[in-house]
Amino acid sequence: MKTSSSSERNWPMSRGWAIIWASFFTTAFASGASQYGFGMFVESLEQEFGWTRTQINLSLSIGLISGLLSPIIGWGVDKYGSRTIMTVSLLIVAASFILRAGMTELWQWYALSALLAIGFPGTLLPVGKLVGVWFPATRGRMMGTAITGNNVFGLIGVPLMSLVIQTEGWRLAYAIIGVGVLAVAVAVWFIVRSAPLSAQASSENSGDDKIEAFTANDYSLQEALKSRKFWLLLTGVTCAGFSYPSFMTQLIPHMQSVGWSSSKSTLVLTVLAGTALASKVSWGLLSERLTARISFVIAILIMASGVVLVTLAGSSIFVWPAIVYFGAGFGGIGPLMSLVVMETFGLRNFGSIQGVVAMVLATVPVLIGPILAGSLFDLTGSYATSFWIVSGIFAAGGVLVLSVRSNSNSAETAE
Repeated sequence: MKTSSSSERNWPMSRGWAIIWASFFTTAFASGASQYGFGMFVESLEQEFGWTRTQINLSLSIGLISGLLSPIIGWGVDKYGSRTIMTVSLLIVAASFILRAGMTELWQWYALSALLAIGFPGTLLPVGKLVGVWFPATRGRMMGTAITGNNVFGLIGVPLMSLVIQTEGWRLAYAIIGVGVLAVAVAVWFIVRSAPLSAQASSENSGDDKIEAFTANDYSLQEALKSRKFWLLLTGVTCAGFSYPSFMTQLIPHMQSVGWSSSKSTLVLTVLAGTALASKVSWGLLSERLTARISFVIAILIMASGVVLVTLAGSSIFVWPAIVYFGAGFGGIGPLMSLVVMETFGLRNFGSIQGVVAMVLATVPVLIGPILAGSLFDLTGSYATSFWIVSGIFAAGGVLVLSVRSNSNSAETAE
């Protein structure tokens, strides 16, 4: 009996860490490939099909489908658990990438972008709740670890896939990414479970037997929607969401537009990804010390000033320290977006609340940002104006999140 008890006590720790690594590879192939990887295909699609930047960037705006589906996906995570949602979503994302290898028409590009948007929210929304349940006391560090896969793809996957594009063509690169997502889907099905084996195991896994995943102060979705701080937080986090469609996906094309080669431009994104990767766990740890809210504000203000520095640097050598500086702030946004929602409204209904946040987050920036960036580039031949606008949006987001207060069910209701 003692041996059996000891075995049961040790299993949740290994299961928890297996889930962290499953989440890591999920964010690497699903999130990293679609966000970091977008820019490396732009020039090839332009050259082969004659599509404009505005036409190509319009596919990012199709991502608003992800936002519309997010509340349903979040509810599904709370209701049915994470494994099924993650697996089905990864299969959809895999199909989107694999089928791109055979596309020949612009409508196919848009259709497959829509398919990616359908699968995307279910690859990310479950991660926050899994981390919160399995590692309640160290969720900042664990969240940072789980989603570093996004940056690892930027650090390793982007240069590798860029090499494939240059030597074998963009179609093979899409196929390779799709097969990678498919392999992750199989692993997730066998690894992921929605909760530890027992409440005791959860507390032991967290390192603090006084911490429980669910508390009496956890908000319901209805309570959150009635609170003023929800709308402040929602708007602030949405401002941070402009980082992907308005800056990250435009960075390689921007560097090419100022005269850098394709390989050198790709290296800029690789350096950014490496810096973000190196900082991500540190931001999670900082959130455990300063709160996720304050950490988020610091991170987004670094991003705001970092975009300014990148824009001012142009094609000069000063791009490199500017990118490192921006990347240090950007590394915190991924884990802190979920953590600040969890910290403010609790974990019990996190999926449903985060689903509503994700709906706006995946709709407004994706609908506005790519079209704005592409249109301004087509008009001016430069990304500078759109980058200045993005910097101002980031700064506004920091101010809004700073005004949000900590978790309490006695919150003021919105008027």
